[in-house]
Amino acid sequence: MSLRILLKDELTGFYKSKVMLFLWVGLPVISLLLYVLSPNTGGVPVSVFIALIVSSIGGALASIMLVVTIINEKERKVYDLFVIRPIKRWHLIISKFLAVFLCLLIAGIVSIIVGMLVDVVVNGAITSTLLQELGDSIIITSCMIGIACSASVLIGVISPSILVGVIAVLYGANQLSALVVLPIHQYTSRC
Repeated sequence: MSLRILLKDELTGFYKSKVMLFLWVGLPVISLLLYVLSPNTGGVPVSVFIALIVSSIGGALASIMLVVTIINEKERKVYDLFVIRPIKRWHLIISKFLAVFLCLLIAGIVSIIVGMLVDVVVNGAITSTLLQELGDSIIITSCMIGIACSASVLIGVISPSILVGVIAVLYGANQLSALVVLPIHQYTSRC
C-alpha cells in the first residue's frame, strides 16, 4: 500500500465522521456569530480573532478525535495486521495526520472566508488590508492546526490510554498550538 492509498482511506473515514461534519458546518456558523456579536478584540482584526477562535475550537476537537483514533487502533491491535504487509509505519501515521489536518484546514478556511464575505458585504469593498488579514488568518489557522494535530499524533503514539491521551491533548497540545499567537503582539503594534 502506498501513502496515497492510505491517505485516501483516512480522508474518507474522517470527512464522513460526525465531528468533521460539525466542524465544516459549525465553524462557519461560529465565525458568523462572532462577527455579529463582534466583541472588543483589543485592536486585533476580526478576521484574525475569528481564525484564533476557530483554530482553537477546531484544533481541540480534531486533536481529540485523532488521538482517540490512534489509541483505539493500538488497543484493538489494528497495527499488528500491517506487520506482515510491506507498509512503512510512518505512512500510517502521516496519512492520519494529513487527513485530519486537511479536513480541519478546509473547515477553517471556509469559516474565515465566510467571515470575510460578511465583512465585505457590510463594509462594501475588498481592500488590500482585508486581503492581508485574510492571508494572515489562514497562516495562523494552518499553523495552529498543524501544531495541534502533530502533537496529538505524538501523544497518540506514546499514550498508554485514551483518558491520558485526551487530557494530554487538551492541556498540552491545545496550549502548545496557542504559541502561534505570540507574534500577534508585534502584529498589533504595527497597526
